[in-house]
Amino acid sequence: MAITEQSSARPSATASREPPRVDPATTAFFLDFDGTLADIVDEPGAARVKPRVAEALARLCAAAGGALAVVSGRDIGQIDVMLSPLLLPVAGVHGLERRDATGKLHRVAVDEALAARIGARVAALAAAHPGLLREVKPGSVALHYRKRPELAGACLDLARRLAAEDGRIHLLRGRKVVELKFAQRTKGDAIAGFMAEPPFAGRMPLFVGDDVTDEDGFAEVARRGGMAIRIGGGETAAAFRFAGIAAFHDWLAGLAGADDGREEGRR
Repeated sequence: MAITEQSSARPSATASREPPRVDPATTAFFLDFDGTLADIVDEPGAARVKPRVAEALARLCAAAGGALAVVSGRDIGQIDVMLSPLLLPVAGVHGLERRDATGKLHRVAVDEALAARIGARVAALAAAHPGLLREVKPGSVALHYRKRPELAGACLDLARRLAAEDGRIHLLRGRKVVELKFAQRTKGDAIAGFMAEPPFAGRMPLFVGDDVTDEDGFAEVARRGGMAIRIGGGETAAAFRFAGIAAFHDWLAGLAGADDGREEGRR
C-alpha cells in the first residue's frame, strides 16, 4: 500500500519572517497556483489570476530570462487556460507531467485501466453525495469535499481502501481534497527536473506554496541552498512565510516592478 498522507519533508513551525528581495537575474522561480497565484475557491474551475498578478508574472519571467515555472497539482492544460495569453514552463499533477522551457512535454506513464477503474469508484461516491466533486487529471483522480466538509471521513476512507488494493496508487491529502495518483512523483521531483535544464540550471531556486502538498518542493529547494516560502499558517519545512496570499502578491509585484499599490484585504 502506498499512502502518502503528508509530505516526506520534515515540517517545522518556526518560519515566521517574510523573505528578502532576490535578484531575478540569478534566481529560478517556482510558484504553486491555487492559494499562491490564485485564491482558493469552492469550484476549481472558478479560480482566477488577478490582472496585477498576471502582469507581475510576465514582467518577472522576462527579468529572470525565462526561469519561472508554475508547479501545481492542476494539470498543464488548466494552468495554460488560466494564465492565457502568458505561456510558462509548468509542472502539473504534482510532478506527473512537466513542460520544460523548450515546450517539450514530459509525462509519467500510468496504467489507464487502473485509472479508469479507480476513477469510476470515486465517481460513484461523488454521485451519491451532491457537493462532492471528482476531478480527473492525467495520471490521477482527485476528490474535493470543500462544499461538504462533513464528508471528509467518507472521502478519506474510500481513498485509503483504494490505495490498499494496489501498490501503484499513492494517496495525497491537500486542503479539503484527497488525490489518488497512479505513479510516484512529487513537486520536488518536478523542481529537480527544471533545475537540470536551462534557463533554470545554475540559479538559486525559490519556491512559494501554501499547502502540505508543497512540502516536498520546499525540501528540494532547501537541499539546493535555495529559498522556500510558505503562504499562511501551518507547520512547514520552509524558512520564510507570508501571512497570506495578498502579502505574497505585494512582494511579487514589487519584485517584478509592477507594483501599483497593495491589495485590499491583505491577510
